[in-house]
Amino acid sequence: KEFELKSSLKEYTHFGMDGQLNFRQDHEVLERPEFKETALLQKLHGKAIRQLGTSGSGNHFVEFGIIELYENNTLNIPAGRYASLLSHSGSRGLGANIAQHYTKIAMEVCKLPREAQHLAWLDLDSAEGQEYWMSMTLAGDYAKACHDRIQINLWKALGIKPVAKIENRHNFGWKETDEEGKDIIVHRKGA
Repeated sequence: KEFELKSSLKEYTHFGMDGQLNFRQDHEVLERPEFKETALLQKLHGKAIRQLGTSGSGNHFVEFGIIELYENNTLNIPAGRYASLLSHSGSRGLGANIAQHYTKIAMEVCKLPREAQHLAWLDLDSAEGQEYWMSMTLAGDYAKACHDRIQINLWKALGIKPVAKIENRHNFGWKETDEEGKDIIVHRKGA
């Protein structure tokens, strides 16, 4: 089985800054209307289509392992040893391009001393802030789509079906309501 696992990683995933898979990838995120709403997203859409289902470079990876679950586990599946598939990838440059673009705008709009310019922000009530939030959310959903496709491709190649799936986003922000009923933004940086 080890050869089959290694072969599936070589044939059904791709790592690195550029590149794509040799077969078509589909996901509803590619049809999202947000890709047509800004010049930046329009420019990045083609690359997003080509790189769907691939991983970036750096600390991004896909690996197989064994996990042991005990009785009354949080996944609510029988105790035992299970094969696991772990993927860590991002939005394939979509998020980085968005962050760079809107950081530059924030630095122009939010005038701070030179040594603090990297802390510039966009008000979410501004047009630029709303555009950034929409673009960042799309990039996060695209990153999830990459994970989905990586895992679906490998499951199909190996002829297996998952019994459980666990997801955890990073480098992402979302809206929540705190205990007092106040709307807040939660941000998770890092894996």
